[in-house]
Order: sequence, then structure tokens, then C-alpha cells
Amino acid sequence: MNHKQLAQSIMELVGGNDNINTAIHCSTRLRLTLKNPDVAKTAEIKNLDGVIGAVNSGGQYQVIIGNDVGYVYNELAKMVDTQQSGEVQEKKKADYSPKGLFNTFASVIAGIFQPIIPAIAASGMLKALLLLATVTGLMSKESQTYTVLSVMSDAAFYFLPVLLAYSSANKFKTNPFVAVLFAGIMLHPNMIGLLGGEDPVSFIGLPVASVQNASSVVPIILTVWFMSYIERFADKVSPGPVKIFLKPLIVILIVAPIALIVLGPLGMYLGTGMSNLIYWIQDKIGWLTVVIMAILMPLIVMFGMHKVFYPIIFAALASPGYETLVLVAMLASNMAQGAGALAVSFKTKDVKLKQVALSAGISGVFGITEPALYGVHLRLKKTLFACMIGAGIGGLFAGIVNLKAYAAVGPGIASMPMFISEDNMNIIYAIITMLISAIIAFIAVYVIGFQDVVPATDSSVAKVEEKPEIKPSTGIKSKKVVFAPLEGKVLPLREVKDEAFSQEAMGQGMAIQPSMGKVFAPFDGTVETVFRTKHSIGLRSVDGVELLIHVGLDTVKLKGQHFDVKVIEGEQISHSQLLMEFDLAAIQAAGYDTTTPVIVTNSSDYLEVLGNESSPITGPEKPLITVL
Repeated sequence: MNHKQLAQSIMELVGGNDNINTAIHCSTRLRLTLKNPDVAKTAEIKNLDGVIGAVNSGGQYQVIIGNDVGYVYNELAKMVDTQQSGEVQEKKKADYSPKGLFNTFASVIAGIFQPIIPAIAASGMLKALLLLATVTGLMSKESQTYTVLSVMSDAAFYFLPVLLAYSSANKFKTNPFVAVLFAGIMLHPNMIGLLGGEDPVSFIGLPVASVQNASSVVPIILTVWFMSYIERFADKVSPGPVKIFLKPLIVILIVAPIALIVLGPLGMYLGTGMSNLIYWIQDKIGWLTVVIMAILMPLIVMFGMHKVFYPIIFAALASPGYETLVLVAMLASNMAQGAGALAVSFKTKDVKLKQVALSAGISGVFGITEPALYGVHLRLKKTLFACMIGAGIGGLFAGIVNLKAYAAVGPGIASMPMFISEDNMNIIYAIITMLISAIIAFIAVYVIGFQDVVPATDSSVAKVEEKPEIKPSTGIKSKKVVFAPLEGKVLPLREVKDEAFSQEAMGQGMAIQPSMGKVFAPFDGTVETVFRTKHSIGLRSVDGVELLIHVGLDTVKLKGQHFDVKVIEGEQISHSQLLMEFDLAAIQAAGYDTTTPVIVTNSSDYLEVLGNESSPITGPEKPLITVL
């Protein structure tokens, strides 16, 4: 992989330097904040050599690279001038819808916590290894070496407000050094001693609540957020000659009192409230909480939303010192996805898939699941379900024994010390959780199976469910043509008024506004699925293209009324054969949009899915989609 070339291609396809506000990365993804995400050419980015996937989620445009993301980021950072692009950014209209507010929240959390993860992860692992050394007798707690190492492992947690102050300042675009100053005020020994005393504390006649600022999360984030607004005010009212000291002085004199009197206590209550909410949920449904989280974790990771849980994780690690939900569920899910990918590697006859699955499986069991998720399980679909079964059963055991994690690091084989504690059974429970998840997922993949691609030259492979051969009508081998199944006006899929189709959640394709109520076979092949409500048909061509023809939007609510399907599941079809008739006028009179998406549901199996937008009107004899 040419990291420089890949970075250059990504930058161009997301709209260039002028469209990038910020660029960071996590263990597998480039996380870009774009001025206009609609400019990004997601389909082309996904097809780049070295890119596993791309998604716009949580206010960030995320490009999944895998283990080489650091190298690609380093090259991208040389090309992107985020400071310059940020200065010329046009202010976007705020989105106050629930979805918009959640995306904003997720973007802020990810942007603040992602940069400090290495420090927290290293400190957590050092604490675990230090405990292992004392439990095994390799080191005494009374030794000076232990004391020094203990300070090293505790520093990132004790001074967590300092780390968060700096990353929050970068996220809120305010002075990071003044922000760190406020963290210093909170952690100053005299301030800690004053707030920790028995006598009430007041400042300018107002009471100051006793807040434990060391290891806290929310108070400093709120303080820096508030500071970002006051700094803009101070910048406006400070004359040029004295701005260098007057501007920060105004900020300190306004922000510090409000932080101590209002924001500190408010942040403490919010942080405690989040933790208490999680504990309340776990108290009400117990181990089932871990099971649900473990099962849903692949979907959470798929949209990059696992970063939202960082405040809860850090709050739990600060007090009571361990976390029993998110990291534990991640252990079960990571091991299941990794083992599931390894099972695919053993089972498949496709040489390319075998190599991809083997590499992804190894990364998965070491805690990096994006290659397995995007490169294997989302592509094969059935294996993702198998991994969810393994993760759920592993999470069931972990929830019952109340498994505890003591470090904020991606759970996997190499990071198992994160489960070491004075209770020797905890690490044993973690190992059992790991084995249950991996073994069940591995077996489930073999039992449930997946649609494999068997090389034609491999004569040793048994023929399973062999069907009579139908020769393609086109004779095209280098590309596969899907003809229009309806007569009508051609539309790009992005213009369909349904997010499930317009955002290509089900695959790439085109749409047709029908001018007559007939659906014809777009190729030679087989009817795979006829939906019970008759509004939708799934087909498979002799070349392996899987196609969904969905007549109208929300027409499932008609429960089959106005539809007459002429074929049955398993029936072999020929190009231009009549598959369905529907009453176009009646459906429109009932208030339904008759726009018909035509989706290649196995788009990920191909290099590219191209829609024919050159002809505004189409019909059964005209090519609609070309699959490469």
C-alpha cells in the first residue's frame, strides 16, 4: 500500500483541503470533520485500494483503513492545513433535531477523548502489570520501585482534567494553554485542601461546593466549552496594544469563578448521574445489560458510535475503579468477530477471501475488529449473525460473574492484563468469556454457513445445490449488465425519499418512477425471494448479481393489495419475462410514492456498481446498471 498516494486520493475525494476542518485518527479510522459532508464521494472512497469502508456518522466522516491508519494519517496531516481551512469555515445552520443534536454530541465526545486514549490506555495497562507483579511476588508494595511505577500509572488518571482541557480546547477552538490553566486551578494542592476540608468554602460571597476534581471528566469539559465563548468576547473588547495580557485576564476572572461555583458542581452531578444511570440499568436487568451490549456492539462500532461511551468508562474507572459493561461487552464482541473471521478463512474456497479473513481474524482477536467487520462479516452477512450469537453467549457469562475491566483499552488477547485484579478469579472469568465467545462464534459460522464463491477450476469441491445452467443473455464476461425491470423515468438512488435507499444502506443501484404497472426480469436468473406483501422481489442472476426490486416506498403497508406476482420462489426466469403486475393508479391514489428502487444487494462483492443516468427514460430492453 502506498500510504502517501492513498492519503492524497482520500483528501481529493472528500473535497480537498478547503473542505476539511479537522483530521484525527483512532486505531483503525481516519476521522475527518468536513464543512460539507455531501461533497465527499463515498462510493469512490470505498473502492480505493487500502480502504475497508467509509461512513458519515456522529458528525464525523470516517474512513476505515485498518492497522495502517497511522501511516495514512501521517501523510494526510502533511497535506491538510486544518487551521487555515478552519478560519475560512462558513458557519452552518444548527440542526436542533434529535438526530442532529446526537450527532453533534457524538462528534464532540469523539473529538475530545480520542486524542488522550493512548495516555489512558498505557497507564491502565501499566497499573494492571504492576498489580500482576505484586500478586506473583515479583515486586513488593513497600519498595521504592513500586512507588515510582505506581505514580507513573496513576498520573494520567489523576491529571485527567489536564489532558481533557487540552483536547477540549482543540475541539472548541480556544486557547489550549489557558484551558490547561483552569485544570491546574482545579488540581492545585491548596484548592484540593480547601475543598476537602470540613468548613464551608465561599468565593465572593457565594458558596463553592466540595467537588473532587482529580480524575473528573465533565467539569473541565464544561469549563473549556464556556471559556471558548468568553474568549471570543474578551478578544472583541481588548484593545490591540494590551490584548496579550488583558484578553486572558478577562477570561480567567470570568470563567474561574463560574467554573468553581456553577460548572464544577454541575459537571460532578452530570458525571455521577451518567454512572448512576448505568448502574441503575444494570441493577434492574442485571447480566442482560452485558448481553444486549455485546450483541449490538458490531452495529455500534459500524457507525463509530462506541466513542460516545468514553465518559461513562472514564467515570467508572475513576470511581469505583473498574468498568463492568462497555469494555466487558467489547471483549465478548471482539473475540467473536475475530474467531468468526478465522472460521471464514478456514471454510472458504475463495483464495482472496481466505487471505482477507485470516488477517482480519488475527486483528480481531487482538482487539481491532473493523477489518473483520467491514472486510468479512458485513460482506457475508450471515457470519455477522453468527458472531452476535457468540458475543451474546460470552456476554451472558461475563454478566453473570460480574466481570470487571480495570483499563480503558481495546479488549483482546494482548490486553488481557486489563482484567487483572486482587481477585484472582476476575482474570480467569475474562479468559473464560474470551474462549466462550470465540468458540461459539467459530462453530456458529460453520453451522450457519455463508455464500461462498467456489473457483471454477477447483474440481475437488463438492457441488452443493447445483441448478441447471442458464447461459447469460448478454454474453458479457468482463462486466454484468442489469436491464431496467420497469418502464419509466430514471432517478439516481440518492434522490429517493427514503434514507434506507438513498444512503445505500442496502446496497448501490438506481431507481425508476414507473409509467406502467409491470415488472420484467432484468436478466436471466432465479427468483430468490417473493415478499409476503408482494411489493418486493429478490432475484439472483446467473452471474451472481443479487437484485432487490422494491415497488414504491412504504408500500409494505398495503399488505399485498394492488399487487399480482406472477412467479414463485426458486423459479428460473429469463430476461424480459413478466414478474409482477401492480395497479399504479390505485397505489398512487392511496397516497404512496411509487418510486421503485432497484438495488444490487451484494454491491460489496464487486469493484463498482455504475448506474446509467444518461437516458432519462428507460425500459426492459435498456441497460440500467452495470456491475464491474
